[in-house]
Amino acid sequence: MSDYSVLANHRLNESATTHDVPAQDLSHDGHLDAGLNDDIPEEDLVNRLIRDNYDIWNRLLHNQFVEDMRIATAHNILVLDGFKWYMIQDFFYCVQLIAYNADRAAKAPNPTIYERLTKTLNNTLTQWAPNALKTCTDADKLNIPDTVVFGAKREEATEKYTKFISDTAEDENWVVSLLAQVPGIQSYYAIARDLQENSVDNTTAWYKIWVVENAKHRKSTVEQISENDAPRNST
Repeated sequence: MSDYSVLANHRLNESATTHDVPAQDLSHDGHLDAGLNDDIPEEDLVNRLIRDNYDIWNRLLHNQFVEDMRIATAHNILVLDGFKWYMIQDFFYCVQLIAYNADRAAKAPNPTIYERLTKTLNNTLTQWAPNALKTCTDADKLNIPDTVVFGAKREEATEKYTKFISDTAEDENWVVSLLAQVPGIQSYYAIARDLQENSVDNTTAWYKIWVVENAKHRKSTVEQISENDAPRNST
């Protein structure tokens, strides 16, 4: 049983208890063998960044919570609660992106880039954050009470990552601030691709809500990462 899943289940139940929502619990174990493939151009910056930090990247793709989702069935309440807690944190992240994208737009070097960045800002404000909330609260999605979502604690990892991208947007130019998002974005696609191909159960909430959507962008990962390329540096 993964420590992360246990912690996620505890956090969700802790928040639920505070807002009079019944708590749930269940245990399980799991395994993962995430894959990457295909050669990419040597000059690709994203690929270089990932390869130069390949040990960190590999630990991210093989984290215990992903392993648990890979082998769990739709009846595994512990993993489902972990996924619910993750999606609550994702909502918090999307809310923080509003400020992040505003800072990026403020550093646009010309009207064309400014227009693109303000469009992204508008999408974050009117689509991404509201949709993340609806995923959490809609009855046909995760059906988490809105009081639980807004009363939930932001995890330390959520706080640190959102602070990192916000500080980058504030202190650096718009290109560097965009790169601050790359590890998270590409890891979503790589993990979703593995779960799409290797999940034991494709009827789970996380498969239908998260895996299918993120696996649509698998071409981005395939073109930029090669499992056959030895990393140049493991630091």
